[in-house]
Amino acid sequence: MIKVVAIAACASTALAATSYMASALTLTEMSASIDACHQPHANVDDTIGALAQQGWILAPEGDLSPEIIELLIWPQVAFYATGDTGGEQIKAIADLQRKTVAGFAKKKDIPQSKTRILTRQIGADTEAALVFWLQPDPAQTNIICRFALSPHSLIGHTASDFAAPQVVETTPTQRFAITPMNAGSLAAKIGAPVTVSGTLETQTSFPSGGN
Repeated sequence: MIKVVAIAACASTALAATSYMASALTLTEMSASIDACHQPHANVDDTIGALAQQGWILAPEGDLSPEIIELLIWPQVAFYATGDTGGEQIKAIADLQRKTVAGFAKKKDIPQSKTRILTRQIGADTEAALVFWLQPDPAQTNIICRFALSPHSLIGHTASDFAAPQVVETTPTQRFAITPMNAGSLAAKIGAPVTVSGTLETQTSFPSGGN
C-alpha cells in the first residue's frame, strides 16, 4: 500500500483513496510547494515568490555547483528511466543529464519560455527544483516544477531503481507525479553518491493573463 500524507486536502483525498501493490510512501513538507506551482501566475517571478515562502531560494547566477547538478539530474533521469530509455543504461542517461542541467543555468529568458533553478535546505538535507514557465501559444500558459527531494520530504522504498510514477490529478488542468527512487542501487550503477530519495513533478495549464 502507498500512503501519502501532508498533501493539500483535495490531493490527499484522491491519493489516499488509491491503492498500489508497493511499499509505504510518505510525502511531507511539500503541500504548499505543490500549491505554489499550481497557482495560475502570469509571471514566473510570482511562482518563485510563492515557493520562497516555503524555503526555496534561487540558485546563484552563473555555473551551477556540482552538488546542485547532481540533485537536478534525477527528475530528468527518472523521466527517461520510467519511460522509453532507448536501450541506454542509467549511467549514460545520468551523464547526459548533467550536461542538460548545466545548460538550464545558461538559458536566457524569452517571452515564451523562462527557467528558474531553486534550492532548499532542510536540516542537513539539500533539495533542488527546476521551474519552467512556458507559453506554447499566446493564449495558454504552462508551469512545470520538477523537484529532487531528500528523505526528509519523501520516504519511499522500491526494489527497482525507480518505482512507477504515482500520478494525482487534482483538477483537469493540475496534476503532480511522485517517483520514489532506490538511491543505493542507483549509486552503484552511476559510481557516485545519490542523496535524492525521489522526485516530484507538478504541471498546470491555464489561459494566459492569470494572476
